[in-house]
Amino acid sequence: MYELNEEGGFLTKVVQVRVPEFLSERDVRIVAAIEAFSKGSISVGKAAEIAEIPIQELLVELKKRGIIAYPYTKKEALKELML
Repeated sequence: MYELNEEGGFLTKVVQVRVPEFLSERDVRIVAAIEAFSKGSISVGKAAEIAEIPIQELLVELKKRGIIAYPYTKKEALKELML
């Protein structure tokens, strides 16, 4: 079952899915957000919003999984920061 909503310029859907008892709704939101981010479908900020957690917490979750949040080279990062 799902229901489509337009949110933040793109369509979202609400789904019901059976998960093991030990997984919380929060865990499922985080995994879904990280999966969408990993596929390049959404930004870090949008992933945090979907997961309903602060960006800093999402960055920690990405690091735990070995996923690079901001794939900049050192040169690109310095340029972006205007250093």
